[in-house]
Amino acid sequence: MPLYEYVCDDCEIRFEVLRPASRMDDRADCPRGHVSTRRVLSTFATMTRDEYADPEPVSGGCGGGCTNCACSVN
Repeated sequence: MPLYEYVCDDCEIRFEVLRPASRMDDRADCPRGHVSTRRVLSTFATMTRDEYADPEPVSGGCGGGCTNCACSVN
């Protein structure tokens, strides 16, 4: 079942609703009780297994303060 994001027009909070695709355009009440909401485009990021397991060094990095990235290697 898809997860849809909505924004409240009154208090501007963003919230999610899990519902069938057939109901994606149904009204979704704000968790704070407001009824004026609109569905918005969701954004997300993904990582491949290789990117997660062996991250590429970043110029400047963390300054060597971590133990699991290339910037800590001298």
